[in-house]
Amino acid sequence: MNTALILAAGVGQRMRNAGLPKQFLKLFGKPIIIYTLEKFAKHPDIDNIVIVCREGYLDYMKQLLQDYHVQKVSCLLIGGDERQSSLWKGLEAIRASGAQDDDVIIIHDGVRPMVSSATIRENIRVAKTYGCAITVHPSIETVVITDSEQAGIDDFKKRKSTYSLTAPQSFLLGNIWKSYKTDSPEEYNGMPLLDAGMLYASQGGSVHLVKEQNKNIKITTPEDFYYLKAMIELEENKSIFGI
Repeated sequence: MNTALILAAGVGQRMRNAGLPKQFLKLFGKPIIIYTLEKFAKHPDIDNIVIVCREGYLDYMKQLLQDYHVQKVSCLLIGGDERQSSLWKGLEAIRASGAQDDDVIIIHDGVRPMVSSATIRENIRVAKTYGCAITVHPSIETVVITDSEQAGIDDFKKRKSTYSLTAPQSFLLGNIWKSYKTDSPEEYNGMPLLDAGMLYASQGGSVHLVKEQNKNIKITTPEDFYYLKAMIELEENKSIFGI
């Protein structure tokens, strides 16, 4: 079975809005979280959806699922204070439902609604083959990596060798369950372990990349919101005019 674990418990402080969390903001009359959920609900390879929601918005999320007729959601639960605790709660719920170690768990951000069907499909294939799949976006510019305000020639990295992490991140349930059950530090070589992929890699797990080409952006700032609005409008126009 392939289960999508959608993380929608964020606060969205960088959006600088005092109202709804960013995942519930509407574009063309539809909340961002619904755009995201529809990508998984309509995907033929997704069997089940678990949503980790922000406290205080559980009933609101239930109503949205009804209003927009989102299928395949088997569990809706309250998340933790930060991403890793929310993710752990989701994994516990999936495990408690009777999921098996060889089931694939596709972890995705509720505020990344532009994920493509091909990216979801490739995540599942790679996770089944290697136990782990991490979605990345190839860098379009040369990257410099340095801890100071100076850089030497060795600090410059080729574009074809550098990527930014996006989502989803997918694992065999047994693999990622073991990672979270293992007593691990919150940092590795001074770097915070902020997500499942980093935690898995810090314990020696082999991370396999899924390279995406589309703009699967995460809605973090007001600028991202308006960029997403333009991207959705472009997608709709392509569909209308057969582009």
